[in-house]
Amino acid sequence: MLKPIIALMKKDIKLLFKDKMAVFFTFIFPLIFAFFFGSIFSGGGGASKGMKIAVADLDQTTNSEYFVEQLQKADEFRVEILSESAARESVRKGKKVAFIILPEGFGEDYAGLFSGNPPELLVGLDPARKAEAGYLQGSLMKLGIGRFEKAFGDTEEMIQQLDDSIASVQNSDDIPEDWKALLKDYLPKMKDLTQKELDKQKASGEQSSGFSFGGEDGDNPMMPLKITQQEVSVQKSGPRNAFAITIPQGVIWAIMGCVIGFAVSLVQEKTLGTVNRLAVAPISRTQILAGKALGCFLAQALVVTLLFAIAYFILKVEFNLLKLLMAVAAVGVCFVGVMMFFASLAKTERSVAGLTNAFLVIMGMIGGAMIPLFVMPGWMQSISHISPVKWSILAIEGAIWRDFSYTEMLQPIAILLVVGLITFFLGTRMLKLEEA
Repeated sequence: MLKPIIALMKKDIKLLFKDKMAVFFTFIFPLIFAFFFGSIFSGGGGASKGMKIAVADLDQTTNSEYFVEQLQKADEFRVEILSESAARESVRKGKKVAFIILPEGFGEDYAGLFSGNPPELLVGLDPARKAEAGYLQGSLMKLGIGRFEKAFGDTEEMIQQLDDSIASVQNSDDIPEDWKALLKDYLPKMKDLTQKELDKQKASGEQSSGFSFGGEDGDNPMMPLKITQQEVSVQKSGPRNAFAITIPQGVIWAIMGCVIGFAVSLVQEKTLGTVNRLAVAPISRTQILAGKALGCFLAQALVVTLLFAIAYFILKVEFNLLKLLMAVAAVGVCFVGVMMFFASLAKTERSVAGLTNAFLVIMGMIGGAMIPLFVMPGWMQSISHISPVKWSILAIEGAIWRDFSYTEMLQPIAILLVVGLITFFLGTRMLKLEEA
């Protein structure tokens, strides 16, 4: 029984390699797809969307809330407000680039321009991300200057700041007497000058516009912020590189090419009478269908082996071999069933090619073969559950970068096997090998 099945399988594989276009779309096109989109994703460009940071405000004052608002408005950041522990955990797990913690007392120091204590921020960042560290610190300092602009830009606010500073100097025992005498002389004079400016603005009916800040040269003698940086031991997760995302997509396109090719070849053999001749030969219907299914499965295995060999040795995509074998076997069973089902629905090569191609493209669109699943909008992720492509990509990603446990691998694999067995059963029952 096994010998005729193997003979039929060999026949289909030979026919596949004789068709140059089929070879191109089965073996070459998926590689082009993976390289092309992998290069796009690895090219960066994420900075334009803002650095993803987690912010925890432990101070909960007006000034700390104002600073958080400035972070949210800044184009450089994409801010999520979290608790301190959640913020730290989000960076440790690699979900955020950095966390920023506003400790208690931040608001008081933010308002105290002349207190000598710049407001402190606690920043946590992966030590391996040195480029982001410099970018983050520069962006924070730019926002920190806003506290001076906020005070100097409003004359009444400036007077309040000076009153607070005068009271702070008078009540402080930590400031050396020489400095205290200097500040006691300077700050009241500064207040008088500011008050005269305010009176002048009120007399002229103008709004409080404050003083210009920074001088012509832009020098800033006061520190806007004190940034205390902590290194975070990041738990590496997610794709190791862009090709870890695009290789599963390329694999799916290759498998879909096999499905279309074998579905068309089966219908073609019916129309040409090849199946009729096989049907009267000493070969059972089961052997004919098993040979076709085995050929389709083997073609899928060949192209997947090629893609992952290139991914591992050239593109540095790592994977768990046993989990990958489990995923590929389940995907193969699923799409052999899909091939058999669609071959049973059509009577001509053109109709089966159009029908199968349309179905697979739609399933690919909503299943993550064009856009990675994890960047899809929520509504699209919800409807993707109906697509076998989604579960195929999920199973393969589970072996590459999602770090699925064997228990977690069971769900996508079970779904693929069920889909494959049901479609194979329906296809073999509906398929008419003999032409009337």
